[in-house]
Amino acid sequence: MNDRLRNTLFALAAALLAGCLVAAFTSLPTFGRQSGAYRALVLESMEPMRHAQQAVAAVTFDYRGFDTLAEEFILFAAVAGGLLLLRRQEDEETREPTDQAPDRAGIVAAPAVLGLGVVMFPFTLLLGIYVVLHGHLTPGGGFQGGVLVATAFYYVYLSGEYGDLLKIKRDHLASHLEAAGAMSYAMIGALPLLSDYHYMRNLFPLGVSGELLSTGTLPLLNTAVGIEVASAFVLLIAAFLRQVLVIRREKKS
Repeated sequence: MNDRLRNTLFALAAALLAGCLVAAFTSLPTFGRQSGAYRALVLESMEPMRHAQQAVAAVTFDYRGFDTLAEEFILFAAVAGGLLLLRRQEDEETREPTDQAPDRAGIVAAPAVLGLGVVMFPFTLLLGIYVVLHGHLTPGGGFQGGVLVATAFYYVYLSGEYGDLLKIKRDHLASHLEAAGAMSYAMIGALPLLSDYHYMRNLFPLGVSGELLSTGTLPLLNTAVGIEVASAFVLLIAAFLRQVLVIRREKKS
């Protein structure tokens, strides 16, 4: 295939894609207008059925909780696949790294960056835990809070060394936490099966609407997702950093 034919095919495909996008965007309902029946159904039933005040959490962990289970294991499989690709291959040979820029001095973090990392670590960690634990009351939840918790540990890397981040995943702690988070979600959903109820039926007290200990299993499911997401991101970023920081460590040593 020559360049002219390749460019022509690309232009036709791009024009078709652009036309589809324009048609899709122009067909969207106006902001605040919703023609389906599910919005009213959820808003009317989430308070009496689950004492929930946060519709997104009620939908994510109750009305479509089984879909969320699948999404959680999609993340689990994606992280496992990424770590599998980044593992050391059997035919790989260990050799000294070659510095591609020997005349460039090693990077030394500025004191302001180190100080910012020390300050931001506890703040971000507490904010992430808060978002996870209050996911059934306020916007957020396990997915968003888990990313915040993982971000807090990267401030450890920014304000310290790569070795400090490695201590977090030492002895496979992060791997165990990721597996525990995924399995906890599945096990909480399976508990009702022991009493001949359907999967993910709530067996816990619903409590008082608006309080931390309310809505039955929603806080537990949020916490399970938060643990898995935080551990997954820590594992992935640590693996990527391990691939790119060898030369820098050699320079500093």
